[in-house]
Amino acid sequence: MISSKYNMLYPPLVQRIYAEESRKGSKNREKAVKTRLHQMFGAYVQGNAHKKAAALLQELEAGKGINEICAAIMALHASTKERLPYMEDFCRFVTTHTGPVETIIDLGCGFNPFSVTYWGMENLKAYYAYDIDTRTKDLLNRFFAYLCLPPAADCADLAVETPAVKSDLSLMCKLVPVLEAQAPGRGFELARLQNASFLVITYPLKSLGGREKGMGKNYAAQFEKAYAEGALGGFSLAESREVGNELVYVLTKKVQYV
Repeated sequence: MISSKYNMLYPPLVQRIYAEESRKGSKNREKAVKTRLHQMFGAYVQGNAHKKAAALLQELEAGKGINEICAAIMALHASTKERLPYMEDFCRFVTTHTGPVETIIDLGCGFNPFSVTYWGMENLKAYYAYDIDTRTKDLLNRFFAYLCLPPAADCADLAVETPAVKSDLSLMCKLVPVLEAQAPGRGFELARLQNASFLVITYPLKSLGGREKGMGKNYAAQFEKAYAEGALGGFSLAESREVGNELVYVLTKKVQYV
């Protein structure tokens, strides 16, 4: 049986992984499934993170400061906890290219949408957030309701599903390596299919344990090879930079002339 901590994951994703491990003829299918789910999810979120986040949201709704609450929630997820010390630098680097945006799509979002205060909310009309955890979806829609934004958080298995959303900015933070590990080429395919004016792809420079292991060099080579071969289709590279523990690529949609 799969651990109860995976019960809240998007059912089609779990079913897909079960089917893939069954086709492989894995001797211990249950263990193989749990290992893959841990790599995609369990390594990033502790069991009580969503309960703590819900309590913090309640404090926000009761009138506590939004910046303090959002930072506390982001610290509950390993990915955003790493980004938190340089979140302001990260957002400034991106918005230098994009300017103010009205719509964002965040693929494999985790708790990153709670960074919305760093992006500037004056122009924001919708934040589309996709994750594999149903609890994350519910927390985000509650947060969006507080901000008077549409309930635009949902679940998706991004290894096989491509949300049909048009946006000013598409975020794929640390997502491409996860998708490439499941299906080579899928990370760049999903990026290429984004209907966005700007696309941000990031890679981790260190493991969750803090080791570098040449990750930056390897990921840069992977991206540059894919980009040179046209894997990102109609996007052009605007700038890349190491920001904190991430290698960040900002791309712009090429203008189509008729």
